[in-house]
Amino acid sequence: MPFITLTSDIGHQDYLVSAIKAQLLRVDPEFSLIDITHTISPFNYPQAAYICRSAFRNFPEFSYHIILVNLFEKKPEQLLLAFHRNQYILCADNGLLNMILEEKPEMLIGIPLDKTAIKNTTHCVSVMGKVIKQLIDGASISSLGEPDVDYTEKNHLRP
Repeated sequence: MPFITLTSDIGHQDYLVSAIKAQLLRVDPEFSLIDITHTISPFNYPQAAYICRSAFRNFPEFSYHIILVNLFEKKPEQLLLAFHRNQYILCADNGLLNMILEEKPEMLIGIPLDKTAIKNTTHCVSVMGKVIKQLIDGASISSLGEPDVDYTEKNHLRP
């Protein structure tokens, strides 16, 4: 089973990190979850980009990286799924992706969120977990959402 990493700005002061892991394990109890950190400073895109970029290169090919930093900076209509240098990255459409990769992703899919669902952290993680499960089970990345979607980009010097 491939690794699934978790990076967030949630902290450890309440139940949310365990609820996130529980949502993922409900999708597949065999998921291998690894915490990178949950103490990213809120709104600190450069810190998040540096930590993710530095950590991801140490993981085996075809690992999955869930990033929950500033997940609700704007009203989320989609999540992003990128495949780049044999790594999968799932995150909000908030500009962090291009700061991590420092270039355009090799493949990018917009994962639409149900307009009627309550958009909270655990719902978004559940959607991400289901996407990962479909990929592990053999689904093509292009079958999971809108390919080559427009996405938010941020400048490294002015996040």
